[in-house]
Amino acid sequence: MADDTIPPLPPKGEIVSQQALYDTQISLYRNSLAFGGMRDPSTNWATMVYNHPQAMLLYRELEDKDEDVANALDSLRLSVLERDPSVTPGDDSQLALDAANFIQDQLTQLDFHSVLDCILDAPGYGFSVQEMVFDTSMGQASIAEINDCPQELFLFGDRYQPQIGQLQFLSQPWASTGQPVPEEKFIVFTYRKRSRNRMGRPLLKSVFWPSWFKRNIQRLWMQYAEKGPGTAVVFYNDPDNVAERQQAVEIAQAIADNVAIAVPQSFKYDQELLKIARSQDPAVYEHFFQAMQYSIARKILGETLTSFGNEGGTGSRAQGQTHADTLEQRTIELCFATASVINKQFVRPLTLWNFGPAAPMPKWGFDIGEEEDQAKRLVVDSGLQKMGKQFTAGYVSKRYDVPLAVGEEADSVLVPNAAAPQVNLNDNSDNDASFAENKKELQEFDKLFEQLKESADPLLAERTRHLVSAAHPVQQNE
Repeated sequence: MADDTIPPLPPKGEIVSQQALYDTQISLYRNSLAFGGMRDPSTNWATMVYNHPQAMLLYRELEDKDEDVANALDSLRLSVLERDPSVTPGDDSQLALDAANFIQDQLTQLDFHSVLDCILDAPGYGFSVQEMVFDTSMGQASIAEINDCPQELFLFGDRYQPQIGQLQFLSQPWASTGQPVPEEKFIVFTYRKRSRNRMGRPLLKSVFWPSWFKRNIQRLWMQYAEKGPGTAVVFYNDPDNVAERQQAVEIAQAIADNVAIAVPQSFKYDQELLKIARSQDPAVYEHFFQAMQYSIARKILGETLTSFGNEGGTGSRAQGQTHADTLEQRTIELCFATASVINKQFVRPLTLWNFGPAAPMPKWGFDIGEEEDQAKRLVVDSGLQKMGKQFTAGYVSKRYDVPLAVGEEADSVLVPNAAAPQVNLNDNSDNDASFAENKKELQEFDKLFEQLKESADPLLAERTRHLVSAAHPVQQNE
């Protein structure tokens, strides 16, 4: 039995006002600008490290405009959302069943799948905040709606101070201090809280550098395709004239970056050097670009140090399985973390408000059990049957989810069919569709090779006849 003290009922209405949401919306208008990346990204990095007000805006821009980052975050989020959630009673008592059914009803009347989708923004942004709106008109509390809130509007202490305190609501995103709010009104999910920092460790911050390098190498790649790799050299007259030298540098940069430019007549540039191509393989841009893509995927999805053996559609089946297992481990850990937040901040207060401290606490969670590999099970059963083990029709029907035939008894012992095709007991990796990346290409090559062989056989036979007819026997003198 639970011995929790019943907290006070939550206040009515919404705390996050429409005006605050409007101010946040205005702050995001800068995302309409191009996101090519600055030549010196230190300012953006410092903004993230110091937790300036613009940090969340940079995170949003990074997710919006880097498709590799967005795709990896979506993959991590979907790996959790695809699992079935459920509510389990605290014990077998009627009170526990009533509490569990009440929690399930509360979740059913909400679009809780969409709520979870918003809660799972926490890994990318460090934390996520959802405001719960309650109906307390009957002296108890029931959930009316759960609204996602912008992270820009919340702190856990004054800005630039340790973020270890109570949740604060900011009147606008640029504020340095806010108004403390009752936390029973909010669901706050902190991702990987370290040193009690409730703002967490955002994955978007950890992929900033590979994303920046990727975007800038893409700019250079496009420049190479458009202009070629020549060197722009502009001459200027007075070596002591700083303004003239700076203007020459700007013109040289414009020549290197742009297709059409205008220059003063007094300026001259080296046309021959501009036309000379450097000895550089353009594939270096593609290889570096892909390396940064892999770096982003590894950081978010959690691949292993052997991942380069399985990138680009090559590598062993064992390495690919290792990567899948690593993502599975991150997914399960994220499922546990999400369930802990829901149980502590949603299930617990609702149960206390409506059933009191004596009610066994229900548990909400995801189904994290692994489905049995039926193919492997069939291999084991086939081997046991060859060794003389008997199986009933009921066992096969239940194990492999196949219906009994008409007139077939569940207790009847199955007689092995000697004419049935044999089950391959070997682990044939080549036939595993999950790791046969080039299977289609190989089939197309085999088909083309057979066509060439069929076309070449008559030609080879005809050529052989010509050679035979043209051959003259060699006469040997005695």
